Amino acid sequence: MSRHTASKFRDRGQAGQMLGEALETHGVGTDAVVLGLLRGGVPVAAALANHLGAELGALAVRKLGVPHQKELAFGAIASYHWHTGRYLVPSVYRHALDSGPAAELEEVEVNADAQLERLAARFADFAPEVAGRTVVLCDDGLATGATMHAALDVLSRCQAAQIIVAVPVAPRGLSDSMQGASVTIILRSPRDFANVGGHYEDFSQVDEAGIELMLRRS
Repeated sequence: MSRHTASKFRDRGQAGQMLGEALETHGVGTDAVVLGLLRGGVPVAAALANHLGAELGALAVRKLGVPHQKELAFGAIASYHWHTGRYLVPSVYRHALDSGPAAELEEVEVNADAQLERLAARFADFAPEVAGRTVVLCDDGLATGATMHAALDVLSRCQAAQIIVAVPVAPRGLSDSMQGASVTIILRSPRDFANVGGHYEDFSQVDEAGIELMLRRS
């Protein structure tokens, strides 16, 4: 695992450039596949892939939000090619079960499955083959780590030779739980972590049309 201290990132592009520099020290180069988690991970991944001269792609993920607390994820699901992955945050999932009927959580998952299927279909042209290759999984940051865990789960079924998790910022200790990753690169792990956006000067929302254009230009 690698960590560096720094001030706020200017934007996702700068964060991706810095991740690219860090990955070079681990010998990652042009033969790698860099996958950005849709949506916010793709601008980071694009800058990272450009720095390395590597192939860029996108991986569809959806958070599973606690009913009536949508910002709190009790898990996440992911899709790549014909494979799917799933992860539940144990403590949050137990809290969600204790706070309301299980049927509400099931409804969240059904709706998220439909959204994931649509997202994966829209970006199916940007899903390179990963079997036997080094794959870099990239997001703009981790909070609970649920989406990254789901992404690792789905890629574990795709026969990648090596999976590297690369993110600009995450809470301390989170990297230790990234089961399935051979290397985890985190540029910043502050003690006072509150949310991902607080570590960027520009954390503008990215829409699907803009992401698709970015991928087509890569």
